[in-house]
Amino acid sequence: MIRILFMADMQLGAYASFSGLSDDDVARYRDRGMRVEAVERVTGHEWDAGRYRAAVRMAGALRPDLVLIGGDMVDDPNSEDQYDEFMEITGSLDRSIAVRWVPGNHDIAPDTVVPTPESIARYRDAFGPDSHAFDLGPVRVVAWNTVVASHPELVPGEWEAQLGFLAEELAAARRRDRPVILAGHHPLFTVDPGEDDDYWNVPGLRRRQVLELVHRHRVPLGLAGHWHRNSIARDGDFEMVTSGPVGYPLGDDPSGVRMIEVEDRAVVHRYLELEP
Repeated sequence: MIRILFMADMQLGAYASFSGLSDDDVARYRDRGMRVEAVERVTGHEWDAGRYRAAVRMAGALRPDLVLIGGDMVDDPNSEDQYDEFMEITGSLDRSIAVRWVPGNHDIAPDTVVPTPESIARYRDAFGPDSHAFDLGPVRVVAWNTVVASHPELVPGEWEAQLGFLAEELAAARRRDRPVILAGHHPLFTVDPGEDDDYWNVPGLRRRQVLELVHRHRVPLGLAGHWHRNSIARDGDFEMVTSGPVGYPLGDDPSGVRMIEVEDRAVVHRYLELEP
């Protein structure tokens, strides 16, 4: 059996960003479907770092074959303090456990939404390719840059390269008869494959292009974060799993991680709440 521990939205600094809100602010967020709490204003990122430390401790106890970081490592992409703390905590993970990366919008876009050539280059220098694929036991993991899929306007050619990468990798996996886990930060959809475009999903035009490849090559599972809550949705045989955050929740689900287990061709998963 192969086991992958998926961690998304550590987002060191997010708790402070959401602190100090008025009751009216909280109500406005709730109107947008985001559950936030009215707490006193704080600074720094210790709350989020504490959640990530708990996730790393859980990884050490569970000893998966891989920890897959699903993006939004920090809240402020321009904060060296947040990145330094994130990398220090990551470095405390047992070195026998492999770590791979998927970029989130807070990691690869300077304004946390729209990537630029410079911001993509910085990410690649720090973490390696923003799209990559690798074998893990019987499964092929295809990690892709959903931030480019969501906002390609300032990076001409990047979306086309991304789509070509997906077409090539998914076709190769099918030829080798290997099940694929398609891992990105933004979910293709959170509830329904035909849902309207919003901040949380990949826009419909590019979503349809990816889903066409997913169905052509019989991909069973997609993994994402970004929504800061859990959702399991389907499009035919394809299961789109949006996993809750290691850090600050924006729904009813607690902070947690997701364990994916692959045995033969069977892929199962479960959400694990972090200890207090």
